[in-house]
Amino acid sequence: MLLPVLYNLNTAAETKTKSKILQCSVRNNHFNADISNDSMLPSFKSSILTFMQMQMKDKFFIKEAMTPDNPKWVQAIKRCTPIEKKDNEIRSDFERDRDRIVHSEGFDRMRLKTQVFPLCENDMISTRSSHVLQVTDIARNICRKLGLNEELAEAIGLGHDIGHSPFGHDGERSLKTITQKEGLPLFWHEKNSLRMTDKILTLTNSHGEQNNLGLTYAVRDGIINHCGEIDENHIKPRNTAIDLESITEPGKIQPYTWEGIIVKISDKIAYLGKDIEDAYRLGLYNEKNSEELKDIVKKHIPDFSSDVNNTVLINIFVNDLIKNSDTNKGIGFSKPVFELMKDIKDYNYKNIYKLKGAKELSQEECDKIIFSIYENFKNLYKGKDTIDSLSKSNNKYIKIFSEWLIKYSDNKYHSAKYKNVLLYDLNNIKDYKQAIVDYISGMTDKYAMNTYKSLT
Repeated sequence: MLLPVLYNLNTAAETKTKSKILQCSVRNNHFNADISNDSMLPSFKSSILTFMQMQMKDKFFIKEAMTPDNPKWVQAIKRCTPIEKKDNEIRSDFERDRDRIVHSEGFDRMRLKTQVFPLCENDMISTRSSHVLQVTDIARNICRKLGLNEELAEAIGLGHDIGHSPFGHDGERSLKTITQKEGLPLFWHEKNSLRMTDKILTLTNSHGEQNNLGLTYAVRDGIINHCGEIDENHIKPRNTAIDLESITEPGKIQPYTWEGIIVKISDKIAYLGKDIEDAYRLGLYNEKNSEELKDIVKKHIPDFSSDVNNTVLINIFVNDLIKNSDTNKGIGFSKPVFELMKDIKDYNYKNIYKLKGAKELSQEECDKIIFSIYENFKNLYKGKDTIDSLSKSNNKYIKIFSEWLIKYSDNKYHSAKYKNVLLYDLNNIKDYKQAIVDYISGMTDKYAMNTYKSLT
């Protein structure tokens, strides 16, 4: 842990001397006497100051961690549906949640879903799954430093985008338009991630039966309340448990746990720098953007001198968050770094997200694909005879949709192995329309494109 600091020294002798000073300082908290020595190299003094500041924050939130002595614990580990009990289970409740998420089909599909750039042929560009892993990594590191429950943060992080649509936020807007037009519950990916984990994704148990994931309340809460578009600095978890199904829009309710707050903020930390990195790889950003980004950082951090990239931004945000968070104020940043985060986001919106021609697939093209799939499937509705009709189709994508309906509706073909929640009454066309939206939301980019091509 000390090596990166000690490498700033010029000689082996200095390394040995300063190592002893640092170890003694940290152990005895005699900080001022040691670091005031003018013989220390500036880089070494700076490194010690940073190291000691981080040590002073170490485990600062440990009494707030979601553990059995937390007053919220009983509520936090409640499951929405029971899961199989196993003899000699060695995993915690949140570790089981993590495993149930990671081994689900929804998790596999995220590697073929857009993060920002749909249908990108460059294999080095972020996908939904790489983003999810990066969020989880950042959240775990912050929780480890603050003394919070890493396992809970990991489970929330891995599941937070599992209900994201194909083609990223463009696909989300397409499905939102459909649900508005059809009078269905409004589509937004945080709510759909909860729907996926609660009612759609299944795992096979030891008896060959398929059950819903049945995650704990704390994980489910972190998933639906993960919206990273934070407009306020220093946020705290709410105190009361609520019916998560009653939440009607994103970003209005804070998570129930400190770990959920960490994931919420880590989501933003993870994508800001990575989207810049992807923009450079795709040729959207160049030297001009590099200088503009550096000027943005220097406006808030005057002595900043390095390049602006993913590594640098993560380091700025994470270190600042750890130094400036406490249980009284909440989780947050210093004012300059919070303003920096907003300015970087605004810059990316102008030069990536809203820039016409920045993506291989425009919003209009995305609408065309998703609207076409929806309308084609909707026109196949035959009331109680819908499954029979769909299963006779020569189109394999339509047949696969009929299998989806068999699994999630009450019908004569429903297998006893399906122990999941039944979602649709096919006598009700509104349920059928919801089934189409649910089905499209789970598609990968590639599968959506292939389905579209097969129908047109």
